[in-house]
Amino acid sequence: MKSLKPQFETLRDWLKLAPDKPAIDQALRRFANAQGFEWFTYLSVHEADVYGMSNYPVEWQKHYLDSGLAKVDPVVEAVSARRGAYSWSENGLPVPARKSHRKFFGEARNFGIRSGISIPIFDGFGRRALFTFSSRERKPDTTMLADEYSVLTLGAFVDGYLQSRNDHGLMSAAPSPLTSYQLECLAWLLQGKTNDDIAALRNVSRRAVEFQLQNIRRKLNVVTTYQALGIAIKRKWI
Repeated sequence: MKSLKPQFETLRDWLKLAPDKPAIDQALRRFANAQGFEWFTYLSVHEADVYGMSNYPVEWQKHYLDSGLAKVDPVVEAVSARRGAYSWSENGLPVPARKSHRKFFGEARNFGIRSGISIPIFDGFGRRALFTFSSRERKPDTTMLADEYSVLTLGAFVDGYLQSRNDHGLMSAAPSPLTSYQLECLAWLLQGKTNDDIAALRNVSRRAVEFQLQNIRRKLNVVTTYQALGIAIKRKWI
């Protein structure tokens, strides 16, 4: 069995020296190419807080994020704490096929994306991420999956590295789905204002403020306003 460790160590050195996003992109792309893949994708997925980095065609990246395709992506759906890295293709999905999956891969195929391998990553408080290598081939090269320990270590390392560098604007994400009024409500909450305070500042009823907060939670698919506030801060909406 060919060990992935030497190539992983080389990637680690490249990333340690990478000063900016283009250099990081180049390092990850070179590593993906060395494994027999055209593209890499890092995707953090937690409820509505979906963002990532990839060398996929920009048009596909924008369509994926703006259309919320993570919700119907079978590769993302397959992420489970009970399984390690896995391979996938348009004719070999990692989950039972549904009509939405076939539609998703039909769109992906338009950009040449047909197969790959994915490494699931699990962080605290339910955050999930996925590091994926993908190809134009009908079936992916699964050689690297034989070194399971190094593959999972690779995923954890890339996740930690990119999360630590995220303040440099590495990640791409869909634009805020919230209105300016809703963002203003969150900004006032961040300043310690109560619902009654915000109502007085906006010259509206408390119920009107609560209605906006309810819509914020619905749009972001979260249970509490604290969660919504956390997403807004992390994504720099406020």
